[in-house]
Amino acid sequence: MRNRFIFSLVMSVLIAVSPVTIAQEGANSVPGLQIRSQLLTAIDNGTPADEATVTVSNEVLAEGSVAVPAASLPYLQTNQPAFESMVGLLVNNATGFELAIAGFGALPEQPSDVVTIAMILFPEDANEIYNIALQTGVISAEDALLAAINAGIDTSTLTATAAGATGNNVSPLGVGTGAAGAGGGDTTVSAN
Repeated sequence: MRNRFIFSLVMSVLIAVSPVTIAQEGANSVPGLQIRSQLLTAIDNGTPADEATVTVSNEVLAEGSVAVPAASLPYLQTNQPAFESMVGLLVNNATGFELAIAGFGALPEQPSDVVTIAMILFPEDANEIYNIALQTGVISAEDALLAAINAGIDTSTLTATAAGATGNNVSPLGVGTGAAGAGGGDTTVSAN
């Protein structure tokens, strides 16, 4: 009886701790989450948010970040004011989707920079960022693709799902196949 209790207790602790460990490992590979962590640590240590934003932005641009690709640093350095603004928005936005939306509000004249920087910081959210840019209409599809290219994103992985956007045109299963597979557009189900 006692062994079952100890086993249950150990398993409960392992189950409770494993999601935290997995989340921390995932955060180490996402540039935006790494930078956000630096920013929040500086703020928690008493640095005012504006000052922490400037400091963290400058550190990333000068020293790089483990997760920020070296190829992206020249873009971020060239667009330092926009990057600094986006870093400041990381305080309240922890995903690429949230950051893009906040960025469009904070930098309405620079939607291409917002898309590019959000994709650099959250490359795994590139498709969501691309779609929110199209859905809000702040940027054309061509400019959104150019922003993705500037961020180093493989544009073949992006699909437009916004209403009215041009996405991948896929015919429904069965169109043009025919019941016997002979074509002709017959979508009748075969009795076989």
